[in-house]
Amino acid sequence: MPPVPTILYLNAGDHELEYPGKLAGIRRFARTRGWRVEVFRRRDVTPADVPALLRKIAPAGCVVEDTTRSQKLPSSLFKGIPFVYLDPTNPAKRRGHAIIVCDQEAVADAAFRELAAGAPPCYAVVPSMSRPQWNERRISEFQSLCSAHGRPCIVFSGKPDEKPARWKTRISQWISSLPNHVAVFAANDYVGQLFAETALEAGRRIPHDMTLVGVDDVQVKYTDAPIPGISSVKMDFELAGYLAAKALGELITRRISRERESMAFGPLLVVRRESTRGHGRREPHVLQAVEIIRREACDGLTAAALAARVPGSRKHFERRFREAMGHSVLDEILDIRLQAALDMLSRPETAIGAIADFCGFESDRELRKLFRARFGTSMRAWRKRHLR
Repeated sequence: MPPVPTILYLNAGDHELEYPGKLAGIRRFARTRGWRVEVFRRRDVTPADVPALLRKIAPAGCVVEDTTRSQKLPSSLFKGIPFVYLDPTNPAKRRGHAIIVCDQEAVADAAFRELAAGAPPCYAVVPSMSRPQWNERRISEFQSLCSAHGRPCIVFSGKPDEKPARWKTRISQWISSLPNHVAVFAANDYVGQLFAETALEAGRRIPHDMTLVGVDDVQVKYTDAPIPGISSVKMDFELAGYLAAKALGELITRRISRERESMAFGPLLVVRRESTRGHGRREPHVLQAVEIIRREACDGLTAAALAARVPGSRKHFERRFREAMGHSVLDEILDIRLQAALDMLSRPETAIGAIADFCGFESDRELRKLFRARFGTSMRAWRKRHLR
């Protein structure tokens, strides 16, 4: 019996722990081919280690996560072995190879739309501390959106390889200079949490004095500070891993050449948390309503039933909610239900026809229509793409 082919996944740093979706996507495709997946963290594998590692494992191909600035793994290390670069820091330098890239424009657009809901007078951007190429493209697109909507955008000046202590000192001074009610876009959740902690130390409150959105939806606790839950652009990391493994499979079977155009993955949706309650910070009844929605949206909660639980008329409440949040009560309810539907859809044991009932939709038809409008595809096609 022939040995089971092995593919090697070299991931960046702790991404196997923080971004399990990428590995899950690789493994899902690997199962369709009968592959075994070996995983090594990039921090444990230097460029000098790669030749010996390849000789030991003899993989059929490699998925190389290329997001670290140090210890780059050049293509020359993989002579004779098919490989795919996953989410490279600088895609332009990987031309001529199979690459899976992040749609930075879509990320910036999702973050801007969430922050714009609060109608802020101005915006601000906090880059990642290392400021790699992907970071610059993400920021540039966000600035363009601010300009197109006639709003100023203040960007914190990052410095490559700056020590964290120095970074915190500089950004603390920068935070103190920001105007009230500024909407802040953090290039990723790690930076977002450090920003929120520093803002708290500087006497600025989130969401009372500023709103904040991060990227990745990685809810790893980097600090013990009592910072609010940070809204985040949830990325489709599972699709990224699946596309990388699929491209690798095509290389192994010689169905594509290394000159194939790149494939892209982007955001799924924005997971809303306390940091983007917007002007609702001055509306205690709106804040109360948001908490109720997050708890009970999937239990069949309606806008009318919610309005009956707060003082005043329904019309007045819904107007104040829209002014505070930038969208309607129904939009908030549907957003929470869609997040729950996505979670259930990612579980292959859950029947698609049962999801609407579990998530509080009036009918399966309502969910299917809303899902297609939001994600541009059917639930069945989404599951097939992610779970195949």
